[in-house]
Amino acid sequence: MKQVDKKKIIDAAFHIFVRDKIESAKMSEIAQAAGVGRATLFRHYPSKLELVIAVNAAKWKEYLDELDEKRPIASINEIPAIDRFIFTMDSYIDMCVNHKALLQFNDNFNHFVSRAGTDSAMLNNFKLSLYSADTRFLKMYEKAKEDHTFRTDIPFEEFMRETVHVMMAACTYYANGFIWGADEDENYVSELKRIKGILDCFAHNRSITFGSCRTRFGGSIRIAAMVRFHRDISDCISGRTGVWCRGRFFK
Repeated sequence: MKQVDKKKIIDAAFHIFVRDKIESAKMSEIAQAAGVGRATLFRHYPSKLELVIAVNAAKWKEYLDELDEKRPIASINEIPAIDRFIFTMDSYIDMCVNHKALLQFNDNFNHFVSRAGTDSAMLNNFKLSLYSADTRFLKMYEKAKEDHTFRTDIPFEEFMRETVHVMMAACTYYANGFIWGADEDENYVSELKRIKGILDCFAHNRSITFGSCRTRFGGSIRIAAMVRFHRDISDCISGRTGVWCRGRFFK
C-alpha cells in the first residue's frame, strides 16, 4: 500500500472511531472517507480489529514522536528524574487539552480490544509503538535510584500504577466527560493540576494536608488511607479544600 493511502485510511478511521465509537463505525464509511475502495481497505486490514490496532499504534507513535522532540529520551541523563516525572504528568494534562481525541479513542480501544479477545501477537505493533514511552519511564525510575529526587522504595510497576497511570486515567475521564457536572466548554486544567500535586506528594513520599486533615503516603496506600484519600481528593477537586505539599498550596 502506498504510504499516502495508508495515512489516509489511518486518519479517516481515527476520525470516525472517535466520532462514532469503534463499535458503531462501518468499514465502508471509513473506505469512503479515505478515498479508497472497500477491496483496498480489506486487502490491507481484513478486519475492523486489525484496523483499530493499526490506528492506535500509528496515533500513539505520532504523539510520542512529538513528545520526544520536546524532551528526547537521551536527556534523561542530563536532568533530575523528578523533572522528567513532572514533564510526564504535565504531558497528560496537555493531552487532555490538545490531544483529547487520542485519550478518548484509547479508552474506547481498551474496551473494544479486551472484549474482542485479541491474542498478544496481534498487539505486537501496538506494543512497539509504545517502546519510547516504556523506555522513558524505566530510565526515569533508574535515574531516581541515583539522584533520589523521587521515591524508589516501591517496585517500578507499582510506582507507575500509583502515579503515571492514575494521572492518565484521570485525564482520560476528564477528556471523556466522565466527571460530575461535566461541561464540554469548561476548562478543567486547574483540577487536573491539583490531582498532579497530590501524586507529586506521593512520589516524594511526603505527607499532604487536605484542609485540616493530614495524610501520610508511607509505602503503598492502604485500604483505610485510600478511603480517606478518595474523600479528600473529592473535596480538593470541588474546591472545598486545598492541598499543602512541600510548601506549596494547590487549589
